[in-house]
Amino acid sequence: MTTSKAEISSEASKRICAHMNYDHAATIHAMVTSKLSNREAMRCKVQNAKMTAVSMKEYSLSYVLCDGDACAMKKIKIPFVPPLNSSDEVKVRLVQEHHKAMAPNFMWLITDPLMRTLFGACMLLGVGTALGQEELAKKVDGLPWAASIVTAIFGNCSRFARLVIGLWYFSLAVHTLEAFYTAYLCKKVLKMKSITTLQWFALNVCTGFPIMNKVKELVAVDCAARSTKKKN
Repeated sequence: MTTSKAEISSEASKRICAHMNYDHAATIHAMVTSKLSNREAMRCKVQNAKMTAVSMKEYSLSYVLCDGDACAMKKIKIPFVPPLNSSDEVKVRLVQEHHKAMAPNFMWLITDPLMRTLFGACMLLGVGTALGQEELAKKVDGLPWAASIVTAIFGNCSRFARLVIGLWYFSLAVHTLEAFYTAYLCKKVLKMKSITTLQWFALNVCTGFPIMNKVKELVAVDCAARSTKKKN
């Protein structure tokens, strides 16, 4: 009995889901995390994300969401926009969904407290470095309240300015090294497109380890799924 191309059979759906869950587990994980609220993203961990069904209109995901020791099974349906016209489109559309899910979100620079803090600190260090040691020391010295704090902690404004510049170059070097490692994981392990890899690289330079940790989390999910596949 043949199945119309205007629908996806249950057998085909199961086959697609098995392929996605074993060979693209990181993508499924990223699909789920991209749908979390800001509060959930900050407080909760996603575990055991799976694709459970695919139809012409949508695909279904299940996952465990843990807030501390409290865990709950969740399910979501993500629509294809627009819906598939033929079952032959499912591969292409899921590839598109893969690339969309694996792309970093630059809004993290605003919505994620840690990234926002690190990015802001790096920006301030960069501004201080751009001013130069002498000019930065003069500006701080021209603000009595700032000068008194800086002098009490660092001894004098000139020493503080040298520290600012040194920290800027140190953080830039460390973040860039991290970013190269992140780019390697994105390109070689997670098989991301070059433009997506570049976006992760840029965010890593801006914020440092929080971005690298997000990519390492995806790699861990991918490796665990492939290991399970080999055992089965």
